Amino acid sequence: MQLRSRGRGRLCRTLGLLTANLFVVTGVQAQQAPSGSNEATPSTELVSDEAPQSDLGMTRIDTSVLFYQEDGGRVRTIEPVALATLNADNGDILTVKLTSDTLTGATPNGATPWTSTQTFTTPAHAPGTQSVVTGSSGGSKLVTIPGVGTIVRQYSTAPNQLPVDAGFRDQREAIDLGYSSQLNADTSLSGGLGGSVERDYTSLTGSLGGARDFNHKNTTLSASFNFEYDLSRPYFGTPTPLTVMSGDPKGPSASKRVYNVVLGVTQVMTRRWLLELNYSYGSTQGYQTDPYLIISVVDPTGAPLEYLYESRPNTRTRESVYMDNRIAVGPTFADLTARYYWDSWGIKSVTVGASDRIPLIGGLYVEPEGRYYDQTAASFFHNYLLSTQPIPTYASSDSRLSKFSAVTAGARIGLKVGSTGELYLEGERYIQTGVNHPAGAPGALAMENLFSGVSATSFVLGYTFAFY
Repeated sequence: MQLRSRGRGRLCRTLGLLTANLFVVTGVQAQQAPSGSNEATPSTELVSDEAPQSDLGMTRIDTSVLFYQEDGGRVRTIEPVALATLNADNGDILTVKLTSDTLTGATPNGATPWTSTQTFTTPAHAPGTQSVVTGSSGGSKLVTIPGVGTIVRQYSTAPNQLPVDAGFRDQREAIDLGYSSQLNADTSLSGGLGGSVERDYTSLTGSLGGARDFNHKNTTLSASFNFEYDLSRPYFGTPTPLTVMSGDPKGPSASKRVYNVVLGVTQVMTRRWLLELNYSYGSTQGYQTDPYLIISVVDPTGAPLEYLYESRPNTRTRESVYMDNRIAVGPTFADLTARYYWDSWGIKSVTVGASDRIPLIGGLYVEPEGRYYDQTAASFFHNYLLSTQPIPTYASSDSRLSKFSAVTAGARIGLKVGSTGELYLEGERYIQTGVNHPAGAPGALAMENLFSGVSATSFVLGYTFAFY
């Protein structure tokens, strides 16, 4: 396995553009990933050219289904994906990707556990519409407030249990279009458009990138820019940050804009070693608070007095540096990655990962992989707020903004089908660990587990094939 001169320029250029665009997307969406962290783990595969085969004029179809389940009956996701890649004879590439998500289960609402039953009240209607919740939906019930006539939704959490809203359900449909064009033998441009729609969220994206070869096609410089516009429209309206949780209708929809730039260099170090370095900068302006999350205000004994809607800054900048080493070792090739991330919210993180693709017999291969992630907490993260202290301007108890570590371990097994097809199954186990009993927790709250991080298992079943 090696990088041969006739193919390495296009390989470097393609990898540079792919990773740049993946960084743009994952940097923007990190907070919305199932794992819920700032982890961004773009990956592209270095393909062996021991038996080189041109993809010019070839159409490739990739289909897969993701099954994701969080422990404790929390969020479950089923996500079918279809990707079509059309390679023109002149080197231009058109991609069309369709995604559909179905999410159900229970999700933490941000409140702390307590020694007695806690009851939470939210709106049951969007203003001017009928109820969207039945009397038994997700363990919730509809209640009419005496003397007012307002119908609200209520749900309860048992003593010493993490408060969750078991009525969580959502559906997302998304489409992504991409096009890459060869301007000449050394230069290519790429662009993309995308959009996704959920019950309460709409996202529109656009990207533009370019790459150029130098140094006899051993060096590729790449750059990518992405813009994203997101509209958050909770069915009950957008709550005013740090107001008391209630069943009253809330405010209008809120939006944010996201800008990302990625600069990269891909270098052929030796016949068996490809090195890639990237720097990413992103800026987000607008509404970044989670409208469904609350934070408990507790007294000196730790007992909850009230629940406030969380509050996050309307501006955020993100930066990261990323390194990827693809190394061929005999018939196998390893992928070794490292990433350092920091942002204006005070979060810093380190990610390291490794995988090794090992060919077996009869077109069969196995690819074990592992990843370690560690981050600091956001400057405004609080497990709770004390009633004896002033309410801060920003506060969130979202575990994704807390200090935590995470380990991912998994493997992929694939089987070559015919000359261009592949059937594969990939499984992963993801485990977060954080501070369960933070120092200084008041009263009986010191005995409660305050870390609401997630552990999850996922499987991906896929089939890919190509034809001319």
